[in-house]
Amino acid sequence: MAKRWWQPKGKTYKMTNRNKILTILNFLIIVFCNQILAQNAITKEILWTTDWSPNGKYIAIGGNVDTLKIYNSSNLKPYKFLPIKNTITRIKWHPTKNIIALTTQISGDKSSIINLETNEKIELNGISSDGARGIDWNSTGEYIAVGDNNGQILIFNIKGNLISTFNNGNTKTITAIDWHPKKDILITVSDKIRLFDIKGNLLNSIKHRKEEVMILSISWHNSGSFFVTGDYGNEKDKSLLQYWDKNGSLLKSIDISKGEYRNLTWNSKGNSLATASDALRIWDTKGNLISEGYSEDYLWGISWDKRGNRIITSSLEQNIILWNNKAERISAIE
Repeated sequence: MAKRWWQPKGKTYKMTNRNKILTILNFLIIVFCNQILAQNAITKEILWTTDWSPNGKYIAIGGNVDTLKIYNSSNLKPYKFLPIKNTITRIKWHPTKNIIALTTQISGDKSSIINLETNEKIELNGISSDGARGIDWNSTGEYIAVGDNNGQILIFNIKGNLISTFNNGNTKTITAIDWHPKKDILITVSDKIRLFDIKGNLLNSIKHRKEEVMILSISWHNSGSFFVTGDYGNEKDKSLLQYWDKNGSLLKSIDISKGEYRNLTWNSKGNSLATASDALRIWDTKGNLISEGYSEDYLWGISWDKRGNRIITSSLEQNIILWNNKAERISAIE
């Protein structure tokens, strides 16, 4: 008789009905436990995203904590908490108004635009039922682009009316989207980097590395002359921070991070890039590391204040930390 995977080494014996039942039960218990562990990983309370208001007065925080949290930036005290079911994946403040756009997933609440003055909430219809992770206002705040979890790119106006929809090239999740700071051109990242005009015409498609590694973050430089991406990495390959010129030619590739680059953002002057990964890191326009701030857990959300003096981060373990522009910790929200 051939041996089975459950038999101890060096023994062969006939399996009884009782042993068969016990084996099946043990297998089902293992499957059930693995499902519970996977579910816990999905539902773990993580603060995915943060953004600073254009007037510098408020900080918005979101994650899978059933709440959009708004804090006063002067004292880090709660200003307004709004219920949003399960996971807020990305928050983007309007460039000039007290209006927030946000994307959701695993949620009964759709991605939406929220006026914080009136509490008016406009749902963004047409987005995949699986939700979305990429969202950004164009430079004037006239349009907002959403990249969803089914590979769709949707353009809305400020009133939430759907202007156009086009495909990213496949049905893979679009993890981030960013408008050019001066033109109606946008970049999406997922398996590749893709540039589109506002009509959905593909301008460029870039494979960022030989390995099949998902890209998580993208940010145009304020000048529009280059952009930076951060990827996930994998067990064999380190996460990469990569600088690209406006045409998609690689300028520099950096592999010092021990964790994935969840988010990255330029300050208002355009001389410092802040990245969220295993540490807070600040870089110059050439990809040189300026400052590094230690974090006890992985950073997910990151945003500069409008003067470029302070940075707020949110994290895997729900830590909200305020830093100065040298990556030195100032305070934290309890």
